[in-house]
Amino acid sequence: MLTHQLDNHNHINQQLSSLISKQSDQHISHSGQYSGSHRRNAVEWILTVVSHHSFTTLTAVLAVNYLDRFFDRFDEMDIKKKPWMFQLVAVSCLSIAAKVDETRVPLLQHLQEVDGISGYVFEAKTVHKMEVLVLSTLEWKMNPVTPISFVEYVTRRVGFKSRRVSLEFVKRYGRFRCHLPSVIATATMVHAINTFEPCIRTQFQSQLLTILGNNKKEVEKCWLQMQEVLRSRSSGRCKRKFGSVPGSPDDVMDLSLSSDESWSVVNLTVSSSLEPEAKKSRNGAP
Repeated sequence: MLTHQLDNHNHINQQLSSLISKQSDQHISHSGQYSGSHRRNAVEWILTVVSHHSFTTLTAVLAVNYLDRFFDRFDEMDIKKKPWMFQLVAVSCLSIAAKVDETRVPLLQHLQEVDGISGYVFEAKTVHKMEVLVLSTLEWKMNPVTPISFVEYVTRRVGFKSRRVSLEFVKRYGRFRCHLPSVIATATMVHAINTFEPCIRTQFQSQLLTILGNNKKEVEKCWLQMQEVLRSRSSGRCKRKFGSVPGSPDDVMDLSLSSDESWSVVNLTVSSSLEPEAKKSRNGAP
């Protein structure tokens, strides 16, 4: 029994070492900065579709991760000349993420046709071309380390319930892409503890810093940014473009995932073969 416990403990520690070593490899550098409004619209679309199809939280996180990493690689095309590009990339990234994490993936037409969303409905061959471009651009690294990876690690290490914490983190993930996943995870769990069990916040934060080896100042900086987002939301400045997402197991995912006012337009170079063979959806299009 003792040997089994020691082996399990060593395995968990090795897992943490692996996560920490890998988290910087796919960390977004922001060398290619793209429009906050374009990104918000793309991520809002992803979140709405994720909720509609009852996809997992991880599917949403992966899709946004792919989206951000993809556009982080490009610098040279004016997005405004191809307004359909962000939606096509969003569709492709969500399709790939669903294939990675979901057991059932709808047809591409059904994936895109969601009540309450207006825009383009791309043909399957157009989406498939973009999927190939996304996969090749990301070098087929489709299982990145995310804050959820560290949240799941901590739940196993200290027995903390993960569901509420994971959902709380998803609300804030997009806003804090400049931080490492382990820092985002720590700050989010501290926020959750401060909200639901404030009496143990200091003790829990100290334990998290010890387990994950994060810099306390970085965690506090990330946590303070979270409080700014919450204050902004409570003052009514953050409003969803697509309205309220229908109730689902992940119904707390909201605008903070796509909130990013400070980033400017990216220039993107993409093969002309990806010009959309798209139809306007029945709901209309911009």
